[in-house]
Amino acid sequence: MIVIVNSEIMNAVEFSGKIEKGKIKVPKEYQNIDKSVRVIMLFEDADNVVSKKENLRNTLIKMKNEEMFSSIDNPVLWQKKIRDDWE
Repeated sequence: MIVIVNSEIMNAVEFSGKIEKGKIKVPKEYQNIDKSVRVIMLFEDADNVVSKKENLRNTLIKMKNEEMFSSIDNPVLWQKKIRDDWE
């Protein structure tokens, strides 16, 4: 993938690795690059991912127990009215 930044052409390479003692092992095919590089680290926040799943699960459980649409007598007319409001 080629990315243009500040009118300079930059090559982008993506690989996965684990940080060990503050170092990331670069794959062999890129170890001979004799240039400065810019590194961007992307990592998942496991606690946040679990939290989002738990929030979604709790919300769905609450929705299941609610009678959100019980006041709608005619679903077809209700849906038509909602769509008319969009226009």
